[in-house]
Amino acid sequence: MNCVLLAAEDAQGLRTSDSGGRLLAQFALARPMRPRFVMGGGVSRFTNLRAWQACEVYKKAAYQLCDRPPLATDWKRRGQLEESVRGPGAHIAEGFGRFSPPDFARFVVIARASLMKSQHHLIDLVDRGYITDAERLSLNGLAEIALQETTGLLEYLQSPEALRNARRARDRRIVTRDERRSRNSEP
Repeated sequence: MNCVLLAAEDAQGLRTSDSGGRLLAQFALARPMRPRFVMGGGVSRFTNLRAWQACEVYKKAAYQLCDRPPLATDWKRRGQLEESVRGPGAHIAEGFGRFSPPDFARFVVIARASLMKSQHHLIDLVDRGYITDAERLSLNGLAEIALQETTGLLEYLQSPEALRNARRARDRRIVTRDERRSRNSEP
């Protein structure tokens, strides 16, 4: 389960940096990441998932690129890149809310595909002369980290352990729901 958890204090530097190179360096320094366990041993918020955090770091670095000329004024290419880097984190967040590992895994597969699509857009930007290959490689490094984390999450979600953990969580919710109902019905 270590592949999906990150302590909130480990993520602080990831959210405050201003350049792709520093974001990559800070993400690398945060490894190995300390797991943050909550009651029941799971993740309480999608923002604690390392895959989501890595996607956010990549997205913010790509947004910085989009704000620079000539990409800042090429609305079509800018929109394509922004859409492809915005999707992975959103898909992971939506899948997290499904409470079902197979359903969640389906969204993580879509997130992986969006990450790969964004890598294609970076190659296109080099071909058009909008960015250098060195800039692409820097951003591609962030994309690769996001892909690794996303793949790790996917592997966990497809494991028997994920199904067992989901069943235990569902059983705990049922028990606590029944306890609340019995307390509310007492005179």
